[in-house]
Amino acid sequence: MIVELLLSFWSTWPIMKGITLLLLTLLLCIYHLDAFLANPYHPRSATSTSSFSFRAHAEGKLGHEDIIWKLRPPPETSRWKKFTLRFASNVIRLECKINKVDPPFCLCPKGGQAMLEAHLPGISGKVARFGITTIRGPPAPPIDESVEEIYSIALEGRSVGSAAIIYMFVEPAHRKQGIGELALEVISVIHAVQGCDFTLLVADDNGSGKLVEWYEQHGFNRAPKLQAMLGSPDGKFGTTMIKPTTQQISPACKLQWW
Repeated sequence: MIVELLLSFWSTWPIMKGITLLLLTLLLCIYHLDAFLANPYHPRSATSTSSFSFRAHAEGKLGHEDIIWKLRPPPETSRWKKFTLRFASNVIRLECKINKVDPPFCLCPKGGQAMLEAHLPGISGKVARFGITTIRGPPAPPIDESVEEIYSIALEGRSVGSAAIIYMFVEPAHRKQGIGELALEVISVIHAVQGCDFTLLVADDNGSGKLVEWYEQHGFNRAPKLQAMLGSPDGKFGTTMIKPTTQQISPACKLQWW
């Protein structure tokens, strides 16, 4: 009796295996539809070469071709969630390969936040990390007023969409190599692809003014009306700043996502 059951199972195993794999693939396909945020813009419209990348090597700094960017879920994400996101992203890549189309430039995991990592070939681990929000914040009069005043834009009752940079950190051994400048370009494109018009941040340099000046050199403007809204009333925790997003970035930019 046992032998007959084993033989029966063995004969049907290929069929069962095929059905199991099919069901698993279907489940993963269904999951990936709900794993990442919607991507309102075509990701490959970001193809212009950045001015910074043109001059990077001439100044002894890195360019996009030297860095591998990885868009990850935030650190507090559970291991199971990270595991399923990896599966979902691989399903998307497989679909793109089968359909012979380019994969998206970026896909942000649901949850509203992500971490952008900078990796250098031949060096173990990340050399920099940047925390960002990945969804349009709710309409806010202080943002609209700031945009109208700083950029002389007449919104006429409309509201702009914005996302934020939460933190920027580059390992001490890799500072002054241009990684921060390049990260600002990548983050700007990620925000633009996610339908955000402006990037916001709070620059905290303990009153020295150096960090604020650095951001100003890279296109940010001070936005005093956002101090209270971004949790830094009267500049207590830094200077609030704003910059328009863009979909222009060097074609050499390599961005990987789970």
